[in-house]
Amino acid sequence: MNIHKNMNNQELTRLLRAVEAAYRVKGESPFRIRAYDNAADSVEHATRELKDLWEEGRLQDIPGVGANIASHLEELYETGDVKHFRRAFKNLPEAMFELLEVPGIGPKTSYKLTKTLGITKSRSAVKRVKQAALKGKIRKIEGFGEESENQIIKGIEEFERRENRMLLPTATQLAEEFIAYMTKEKAVLRIDPLGSLRRRTATIGDVDVAVATRNAGKVIDHFKKFPQAKRILAAGENTARLIHRSGRQIDIKTQIPKRYGALLQHFTGSKNHNIHLREVALEKGRSLSEHGIKVGKITQEYSDEEKFYNALGMDWIPPELREDTGEIEAAIHHALPKLVSPNQIRGDLHIHTNYPWQSSHDMGTHSMKEMIEKANELGYDYVGVSDHNPSTSAHKTQQLISEVKKRTEFLEQIKYSLEKKSEKRIIKVLNSLEVDILADGKLALPDEALKMLDYAVVSVHSSMRMSNARMTQRLLKGLSHPKAKILGHPTGRLLSKREGYEADWERVFKFVKAKNKFVEINAWSSRLDLPDTLVRIAIDIGVKLVINTDSHAVSHMDLMHYGVDAARRGWASPKDIINTLPFEKLKEMLLETT
Repeated sequence: MNIHKNMNNQELTRLLRAVEAAYRVKGESPFRIRAYDNAADSVEHATRELKDLWEEGRLQDIPGVGANIASHLEELYETGDVKHFRRAFKNLPEAMFELLEVPGIGPKTSYKLTKTLGITKSRSAVKRVKQAALKGKIRKIEGFGEESENQIIKGIEEFERRENRMLLPTATQLAEEFIAYMTKEKAVLRIDPLGSLRRRTATIGDVDVAVATRNAGKVIDHFKKFPQAKRILAAGENTARLIHRSGRQIDIKTQIPKRYGALLQHFTGSKNHNIHLREVALEKGRSLSEHGIKVGKITQEYSDEEKFYNALGMDWIPPELREDTGEIEAAIHHALPKLVSPNQIRGDLHIHTNYPWQSSHDMGTHSMKEMIEKANELGYDYVGVSDHNPSTSAHKTQQLISEVKKRTEFLEQIKYSLEKKSEKRIIKVLNSLEVDILADGKLALPDEALKMLDYAVVSVHSSMRMSNARMTQRLLKGLSHPKAKILGHPTGRLLSKREGYEADWERVFKFVKAKNKFVEINAWSSRLDLPDTLVRIAIDIGVKLVINTDSHAVSHMDLMHYGVDAARRGWASPKDIINTLPFEKLKEMLLETT
């Protein structure tokens, strides 16, 4: 592993996952493995670079980064190396860590492949494993076969298609820090993100920013002094670009105020939206540019986008909709939806806590009480506490029932305590669990345990490479249980890591609508799942959706707006989202059984 003192969050996430993988191969304590898994998740979704937090003495502010891991990170930033990590990697081939980037290849599989095939160097590891698979060598290794060999080839091909793009929250934080710096210059009259960041797509390439100014020279000079710049790539009269210390590129474009609306529209895109818009303009005898709308030899200038769109005979189109999927026609006919906004969300129905039981998957880092208090601070009317079900491999049926009963009683005590202490409004707390939909479509809990819940979020966490038909049947069977009300992170995708599984979504959505179930838009930044394209299809079918954070820490509950972004890109209005409803109406829909 390449370890150095200037590692950015992306590199640090890979490092922590490598340590976790090493521990799994060496059979270390499950608690130590989970600690590194939680830390890697937290670093991956941190909204600030960890090195900045270290310089401020705030490493332990990151959920999941405890005292031990924080001390190792301090050693990293001080010396450029970590002795503890080096010991973890000892006697393991470098190549196995490169293979961990391939979807479907876990630590033990990567170790076995690299050892058996004699692959040691990380640089060519993926290529050499693919060559071995194509030659039929992997199926001959004990524990593998033709099917697993084909899955490895598929995973490598997915890895090869992967682009080096930022998750939306990472790009947002980078842009916000840059914009905060730029606004210190008085010549900056207005500043906005551009491109896919302004359209709020799930992943972002570079950060592009527009500035309205009457003195571009002062703005560019200020830009060149940005403290987080690694190097300045270019600086002209009206544009400039730099490489941020994280390795990401930031571009700036300046324009005088009376032309700013045209520039903002032009560089927000998307490409297809702008092409269609130009066609509409040409039909009217006009042409478009970043300077305005040209009629004959005269260019009409626009200080804001609303007037720009109005001049073409249409309503202003929210940036999230600008993908040429019917928004231009809707704007012409004044039929654009009134999109849902973050301030309309009244509750979060999928959060995880550190409730002490042997969980099937990763636990939260904060207590039930802390998570409920955070929901109250956010002004929510209700919250659903939805820990993962207890591990089915570690518990017998009666033990599962007993564990759920204990947790239900514990949650009731917390609710009673909150009601007794509160002199103001009392947030409604719902008893839920995120329950695995097993490979055969059954739920991971017996009926007697499920009956204790107000509702269940049901999700797929394993066997994700099923055929379309088998996965569809699995989802329908899992959703058939009366307590299964919400389909959690529906496609199972992990952005920049794993594509979603295949299913007949039209059939699933029609089933959901008919059975009065709901589909989640998961706001967790590496998921943003349901994807916006499927949000649109679900809404067209008439499915009701719910935006949840899937939080595993108090700070994660602030990420709700990223789920709202995905909903807006899918043309969702408040009526499409059940957690915009007041509690009594939500209760009627969510707690009824079918």
